[in-house]
Amino acid sequence: MLCQDRRLCLKAVFLLGILCCHVASANSNAAIDAAVRTWVKAGPLPSFTYALVDLNDDGILDAVVLLNDPRYCGSGGCTLVVLTGTASGFDVVSSSTVTREPISVLSAKQYKWHTLAVHVAGGGVSPAVALLRFDGHRYPGNPTLQPIASPGDLVGATILNLIQ
Repeated sequence: MLCQDRRLCLKAVFLLGILCCHVASANSNAAIDAAVRTWVKAGPLPSFTYALVDLNDDGILDAVVLLNDPRYCGSGGCTLVVLTGTASGFDVVSSSTVTREPISVLSAKQYKWHTLAVHVAGGGVSPAVALLRFDGHRYPGNPTLQPIASPGDLVGATILNLIQ
């Protein structure tokens, strides 16, 4: 579900228990920039797209960031960085290589975090949808080594609308 108005979105989450992402404010953009810059460590800030969604159902929006900068992409896809929302911004949870859109959030959870579904293809990999299940600390680093989603896994999934 994509929400243009955060207040309505948060009401929908509260009333319906649904996943939500929304178009971010300038403050969110700056906080995401800062977190991505921390993850990169050195060099210029890469270009990226992102969606805000509460992945751990704590009432604070997290960020799913896809680095689409050539330095972070190859024939198999691009790097995905997951950020957890905090009172002061975002912290890096994990990064995963060779990821392609669309990226979906499933209703299934592990260790209180929603499972992500990402497309994998190229670089010698057969096209598929891989499941990224949280392990208690992070999401897996290589989607091509993860289980392939069945049609049943994807029922009710929320496809993220990544924005710049």
